[in-house]
Amino acid sequence: METDKPAAADAQVKAPTADDATGRLSRALTTRVAPRLVALALGAACILMGLDAALLRLNLPAPIDGTRLAALHGPLMLIGFLGTVIALERAVAARAPWAFLAPLGNAAGCLALLAGAPDVVGRGLMTIATCILCAIYLRVHRRAPSAAVDVEAMGAAALLLGDILWMGGRGIEDVVALWLLFPTLTIVGERLELARIAFLDELVETVVEALSGAAVLGACLLLVAQGSHLVVGPALLGLAVVMAYYDVARRTVRAGGGVRFMAASMLAGYVWLAVAGAVWSLWGLQGLRGSAYEIVIHCITVGFAFSMILAHAPVIIPAIVHRALPYHRLMWLPYLLLHAGLAVRVVGLLAGASVAWQVGGAVGVAAIVVFMVLTVGRVLTSGSIRTSVRVKRPAAAAAAGSTTQAGGSPA
Repeated sequence: METDKPAAADAQVKAPTADDATGRLSRALTTRVAPRLVALALGAACILMGLDAALLRLNLPAPIDGTRLAALHGPLMLIGFLGTVIALERAVAARAPWAFLAPLGNAAGCLALLAGAPDVVGRGLMTIATCILCAIYLRVHRRAPSAAVDVEAMGAAALLLGDILWMGGRGIEDVVALWLLFPTLTIVGERLELARIAFLDELVETVVEALSGAAVLGACLLLVAQGSHLVVGPALLGLAVVMAYYDVARRTVRAGGGVRFMAASMLAGYVWLAVAGAVWSLWGLQGLRGSAYEIVIHCITVGFAFSMILAHAPVIIPAIVHRALPYHRLMWLPYLLLHAGLAVRVVGLLAGASVAWQVGGAVGVAAIVVFMVLTVGRVLTSGSIRTSVRVKRPAAAAAAGSTTQAGGSPA
């Protein structure tokens, strides 16, 4: 009987179980680069189509023409691209195979609408994807509760409410205020995580949470009450001021090289968020003969969100694709084009000068394309970070403030 025990034990060890197979599949999906590249490729398709739609809306020549494409400009950029990229970062941090359904669903839903699928299919996919994103934040909150996670979760909840209303038949102009809070509060939450080292007490975190909640409340009230812009606008302006003051970028901008580039991108983003908050407060989305609507949307999405993408790309992209994105002085080119183009666009809208509006919009499109080309080129020509990520990542994270700390370290 004694001699049978080791053999039985060996057989038990060698025999594969369903749990072992599930574990191997889970590790493969969460650590392999391929699923991430698929999500990135779909997100890239969304932003390219969104930029094409932007040219159409500017009444400029575009590679692909179509009324349906032009009408989907907002969803393609806000959900198809920003929603996919943000959800992908969260999925990597969550380390759960099901989490990748969030970025895939956002991109697939937008592309399905673009391909002519019924609205209920495309919008339904995006709504389900956002539900999964909210589940990711619930998982992260249980693992590491913090004010930063709460703020990011508010953004995801705002996106979900907007998706539900859109699926229910509301127009994009009715839900865009909720959608805009998704990238805004996600980024604020990410920066809040690192800015904690500069706080003297928890009061600032409480203020940021309160302002974030006020912004969500104001966006919801816009659907039912006039004058609600006096809630959401000042809340965004307050977030811009508080975060700019306490963000470590205000100190690291004095450094050089890539650290200065990241800091400059972040500070410029806060400026545009403040402009959006001020315009929203003074005129609402329908003021200035409708120009305020476009000013607010593009100050948040292009000036704030995309400027933050410029800043965080050297940290987030290597964490996702396992390849370095080294700093190069050419990275200042899309930075300058982005902010110069947006400034010209805003001035053109305020002055009612259509030519300036078109020029500024075209320069903004060029800035994003240049950034994408530079990023792909630098990533393809750089080496893998699998062996060096533990050495290089802390310095980069200190400069850019990636929040994978809040949700778990990316593989």
